[in-house]
Amino acid sequence: MAKAKPARPDSLPRRSRPFFVMVRSAVVPGWGQVYNHKFLKAGMVVAGEGFLGYKAWQELQRENDAVSRLDAVGQAGFRPGDPEYTDALLDVEIHKNRKINWIWWGLAAHLVSMVDAYVDAHLASFEADFGPPESAVDLGERPRLTLAFRTRF
Repeated sequence: MAKAKPARPDSLPRRSRPFFVMVRSAVVPGWGQVYNHKFLKAGMVVAGEGFLGYKAWQELQRENDAVSRLDAVGQAGFRPGDPEYTDALLDVEIHKNRKINWIWWGLAAHLVSMVDAYVDAHLASFEADFGPPESAVDLGERPRLTLAFRTRF
């Protein structure tokens, strides 16, 4: 009786599961990009989301300062309709809206980084050659740009 040969290991690289790579990116900004070995992109994600978070925190501080100023204006005897009170109330609204805008931009950037990690995980085993066609290499031709015009009557 012949002995069975052991099975050969797969020659294809192990493919990561894109959903779990996306979840990694959702949990910690840049983790999905690091898992996909896209280190520069991971650094850009961390820096970008960090910047957006910092700007939202900065506007929160400014909003809190404006609320304190509004309280001080109210305690000083100014009432709604007075220019000082209106200016302080407007300042609160401006910083509140700016804070909300920075938060929305941060959420959008986070979602884009999650989608990016998902797509990179899908394309990890995809090999593409963007060089000149083999025929151009064989004939010694240089790649060229051509323009074609077609009309239909």
